[in-house]
Amino acid sequence: MIRRIAVLALIGGAVAAAPAASGSPSASHPIRVGVGIGPVNIGMTGAQVYKALGRPRAVSERRVVRGQPYVELEYNFGAWNVGLLGRKGHRRVVLVGTSLTRHRTPEGVGVGTTERQFWRQVRGEGYRERNCGPQFSTGQWVLQRGARETVFFPYEPCGWCGQEGPVKVVGVEVRALPAVGCAF
Repeated sequence: MIRRIAVLALIGGAVAAAPAASGSPSASHPIRVGVGIGPVNIGMTGAQVYKALGRPRAVSERRVVRGQPYVELEYNFGAWNVGLLGRKGHRRVVLVGTSLTRHRTPEGVGVGTTERQFWRQVRGEGYRERNCGPQFSTGQWVLQRGARETVFFPYEPCGWCGQEGPVKVVGVEVRALPAVGCAF
């Protein structure tokens, strides 16, 4: 009986932590082009992100960007990433990304969308392909509006690695500019 209570307590703790990092398990979070994804918007403070998503699982990156400290946080085992720029206590969100299929734009595109579906759904919206160098088999699909951009990351399965199929979106980011080339 005691062991069962301990397991339930552990499960209850995990369940309580998961919604903070990913929202409701069945809820869809919209990708708002040039604004944000789900509860996180460009320009939010670190405290607002903490309130919306909870404590990050990890710090995935630290560096200096244009003379300011940049930190990128990982939530829900990499399903969300949030980049903040500025000194501690004065940081603002400059990047929010997702790898979850339930996050979609108003046009219905997001992670898992094939290349054909993507270009058909966003026709006339102003998206373009940006080449990111020879290390990538495909470029990024980008929509820039003002000082912000929404970036879709396609992945082309290769026969030699045992994967086959169409090019599909594997991640989406909304970023504040200026971004440096294909990334901050």
